[in-house]
Amino acid sequence: MRSWIKQAAMILFCISILMMSWEGQKTDAAMTTGTRGTLASGVATTELNVIPHDSIRLRILANSDRPEDQLVKREIRDAIVQQMNAWVGELENPQSLDQARSLIDAHLPEIDRLVGTELARRGIAYDHQVELASVPFPTKMYGGLVYPAGNYEALRVTLGQGKGQNWWCVLFPPLCFIDAGSGEAAAQTVSAKTDHGESRTNVADKEPEVRFFLWDALAGLCSWVSGLFA
Repeated sequence: MRSWIKQAAMILFCISILMMSWEGQKTDAAMTTGTRGTLASGVATTELNVIPHDSIRLRILANSDRPEDQLVKREIRDAIVQQMNAWVGELENPQSLDQARSLIDAHLPEIDRLVGTELARRGIAYDHQVELASVPFPTKMYGGLVYPAGNYEALRVTLGQGKGQNWWCVLFPPLCFIDAGSGEAAAQTVSAKTDHGESRTNVADKEPEVRFFLWDALAGLCSWVSGLFA
C-alpha cells in the first residue's frame, strides 16, 4: 500500500514540474514570436532573395536563341552589371530608389555606348536599344519566389530583334548575383497553381509546427500512468 502511495506522490510531483516547465516554455515562445515579428518588419526589404516593391530590374533580350547570340547577351550582361556596381558604389549608403533611378537615367547614354562598343568589338552589326521604363515582364521565379507577370520598372536592353531568351536580375537593390535567366519555365508551372492576385509565392514559407519536448514527455507520462490503472 505504501509503495502505491509513494509512486502516486512521485507521479504527481513529476507532473507538477512538467506543467511548470510547459508554462515557462509557452511564455518564452510567445516572447520569441513577438520579437521575430518585430524584427521581420525591419528586415523584410533587406533579405537578399526577396525583391522589394520599390526596385529597378535589368532585363536583357538576346537577338535570338542561337548560341552565339546568347553568349553575346551574357557578355553584355557582365559588362553592364560590373559598370552599374561601380556607379552604385559611389552613392551614399544607404541608397534610395530615387538615387538609383537618377543614376541610371543619367548614365543611359554611357550604357548605350557600352552596349554598342561590346557589339562592335565582336563584329556584330545588329542594332540595340537601351531604355529605363516600365516594361512588361512574364511570370518569373527569382531566389525561390514567384512573381506574377506585369509591368515593372527596369533598365531594358534589346539586342537586335530581341527574340531570344532573356536574362534579368535586380539592379536596385543590387541583387544581380542571382541568375534569374532560367527561372521563367519553373515560374509558369508554379504560378498556374497559385491565385492570380498573389504578388509572390514562397513554397518554403510555411509556418513550422511548434512542438515541445516536455509536452511530449508529459503526454507519454500520462499514457504510462493510465496504463498503470488500466
